[in-house]
Amino acid sequence: MVKLVIAVLAVGLMLPGCTGQPRAGQPTAADGATTSAALPPTGQSPSGAAPSQPTQPVQSPAPAPTGPPASDRCTAAVLTGAVRLGDSAAGNRYATLTVTNTGPVPCTLYGYGGLQLAAPDGTALPTSTGRDEPPGPSLVRLASGATAAKRLHWGVVPTGGEPVDRPCQPEPRTLRIIPPDETQPFTVDWRFGPVCAAGTFHDSAFYQA
Repeated sequence: MVKLVIAVLAVGLMLPGCTGQPRAGQPTAADGATTSAALPPTGQSPSGAAPSQPTQPVQSPAPAPTGPPASDRCTAAVLTGAVRLGDSAAGNRYATLTVTNTGPVPCTLYGYGGLQLAAPDGTALPTSTGRDEPPGPSLVRLASGATAAKRLHWGVVPTGGEPVDRPCQPEPRTLRIIPPDETQPFTVDWRFGPVCAAGTFHDSAFYQA
């Protein structure tokens, strides 16, 4: 019986894999074997997040456009003028107001400007403008010494409550001209009597003379 047990133990020692030694062909760490964990797909970081994309270059914003150049409008300081009477018909008077650039550089006019009748003592008299004579506004560029003009039309027949036995309005001595988009006037002589309908003018915009 003792001999049988010894024989069985001897056979067990000879069986492969029972001694804890690796079988033939089994990789070990010493053989450079890797672990069984799978590598992440190409283009994916080990954490599973998408790979960062290359940063696009930041373009500098275009420079802000500069403001418009300094105004070259004609001002009262560089303008002189005169009123030239034209045709008269059935209580209506027609005239042309001319203005000249006396400054050393060109300037511009665009639009109608303003008018103000004044008495001999300088007192402002009733004045209004209709702005309904042709032509309409267009840019007028006046070289030094050049002239622009506008048409004037007014009535000499009393209207509304104006008196009929004496002048319909006080007689003006001067006409103040305010260039378009300006506030300061220059003055021209007025020798054409009262302007009825409370000093109403029908005028055009300035145009190249």
